[in-house]
Amino acid sequence: MKQRVGIAAGLGFACLFALAGRARAEETLLKPAEGWEIYTSGRVGAFAEVVNGTGTPAPKVVGHTPTGEGVYFDPTLIDPDGHVTAFRVRSGFLGNVLNVGVRNHLSESTLVTAQLGIWSTVESQGQRTYQKNLPDVREGYVKVEGPAGSLLVGRALSLFGRGATEIDFLYGHGYGVGAPQGFNDVGPTAGHIGFGVLANVFAAGVAYATPAVGGFQLTVGYYDPAQLVGVSYRRTKLGRPEAEATYDATWAGSNKVHVFVDGAYQNLYNTQPNMNDSKSVYGAQAGGRLELGAFHVGVAAFTGKGLGVNYFLSQSDSINNQASNEFRPFDGGYLQTQVSLSKWDFNAGIGITRAHQMTQDLDVALNPGQASYLKQQRGISGVVVYHFSKLLHGAFDYFRADTTWWGGETQGVNSVNLGLTATW
Repeated sequence: MKQRVGIAAGLGFACLFALAGRARAEETLLKPAEGWEIYTSGRVGAFAEVVNGTGTPAPKVVGHTPTGEGVYFDPTLIDPDGHVTAFRVRSGFLGNVLNVGVRNHLSESTLVTAQLGIWSTVESQGQRTYQKNLPDVREGYVKVEGPAGSLLVGRALSLFGRGATEIDFLYGHGYGVGAPQGFNDVGPTAGHIGFGVLANVFAAGVAYATPAVGGFQLTVGYYDPAQLVGVSYRRTKLGRPEAEATYDATWAGSNKVHVFVDGAYQNLYNTQPNMNDSKSVYGAQAGGRLELGAFHVGVAAFTGKGLGVNYFLSQSDSINNQASNEFRPFDGGYLQTQVSLSKWDFNAGIGITRAHQMTQDLDVALNPGQASYLKQQRGISGVVVYHFSKLLHGAFDYFRADTTWWGGETQGVNSVNLGLTATW
């Protein structure tokens, strides 16, 4: 199933720990010589998760097969009447992460940083305890920062979708789970990604950020192109440009605002014999975060063509009309709130991702299998976090995932999670 590949490769995905560096400083391990510093940051966590709901729905109309979005469960977990009740112990929105880096100054005003990020998860693939949990080198980059801005080269988080994913991490699921995507696979989970959030991903590339002037900053990146599987338009040529413009301001001590606009673009070329035409995939996002004392709120919205439901060019059965290969318009919106009181955080969010119907979907000649394409995914979440200390954090997490298809099929899944996370 295409979506399962996309979740495993991407949601491992775009859930990010690099952002944690913005919330807390790394711990210095060693200063072996003047000007050198070796540092680390990371986390380890696990959650007990119980899900209850429906599996992939049967077609409403004979011959209309729902495409593979929604929350996937292995058929062995689905009882004869189509319902699922299941339990797992798994990683949360982020897996277990170990970041290690070195820093040194080329001059008084120029800092060079090199960092590796290694990820792993607590759960086994497909609940098979004999399967190895292999580490994943998710991040590896060199960054040079100076008066002219910063230049990052290597594998790190991309720009498109960064603002919305930050909102989910900071105000929603940084210590939680969220949507139970990839329940039978190796995590991390989804937070609100696919349910109102179109996330950024770890990708190889080059990114330059200007110095911040009056709170404004522009970052541009050029990344390794993304390729789809199982469609005619999957050949790539040049890379994928992305950009993000931000504005930040702080006043009256702890009050903050962060506004962002970002976008991405890529061409995909026809792989059929004697064909060299191309199709463009593109998207734009905008939103912001506001912190007024203990109350925090973030909003984001995206739109574009051929995006997929989870991240830019995420593998999805509904990314195009599978007979005409016409890429589908997508859009979505996300609202996340948080009340942060001393040791407690109370988080609540709602988001929706929509895949629009096209004229090709209604043409029997262009939809011979009468596929029932995704219509929308909506998520409602609530998380309560208790910070025992700077090291240890406990969370109770609820997520309701509702999926509908254009053929009238529906799926509803409730997910309840309880877990602990250690961070440094």
